[in-house]
Amino acid sequence: MPDNHDPLSQLWQQQKVVPTDLLKVSKKWRKIKLKQRCYVVLDILSVAAPFALIWHRSEKLDNFTMTLMLGVLSLSVFVVAYITWLRRFSFGWSNASTDQYIKQLQKQIESNIKIANLSLHSVWFTALIMLVLHGGLYYFEVFPTDKLIHKAIITFAIIAVMLPCIWVWAFKRKKRFSRELLELNDLLEGGKV
Repeated sequence: MPDNHDPLSQLWQQQKVVPTDLLKVSKKWRKIKLKQRCYVVLDILSVAAPFALIWHRSEKLDNFTMTLMLGVLSLSVFVVAYITWLRRFSFGWSNASTDQYIKQLQKQIESNIKIANLSLHSVWFTALIMLVLHGGLYYFEVFPTDKLIHKAIITFAIIAVMLPCIWVWAFKRKKRFSRELLELNDLLEGGKV
């Protein structure tokens, strides 16, 4: 026989339930899908544009630079394919049930954490590639030393500003998505939807 005079039970029964705003949830999901699609377009352009530039300027590039850039861009194609695969949960799925929607949302947030982690690691990889590039340019004597030093100073000044910004941005995104996933999982554990 349940104890109807239990203060905890009475408090629980007095709690107000906030109804889910389906329009707000739907808008949020459309916004996520749009963002993910824009990211995919930018990812593809980030690989296609350098390939076009290399193709256009191939006569002016030395063999070392051409080989290094084609190698890095080839690796980039695989990275973009992987990132696009991670974004797959946000494509389509407009008429999914609530349970399917939640599973998709969880998977997309998990994928966003992986993408942010990949962005974090791309910072040191980019710095390493720039060191290899300029070391190779020096070794193969592609430019006169004074011109190479000038190019290296400009390059490293740009990456000294840009890479920490990218790292902070990726770190904040990873932290935010980790928090969102934790909150969603806590919410789901608290009350099965």
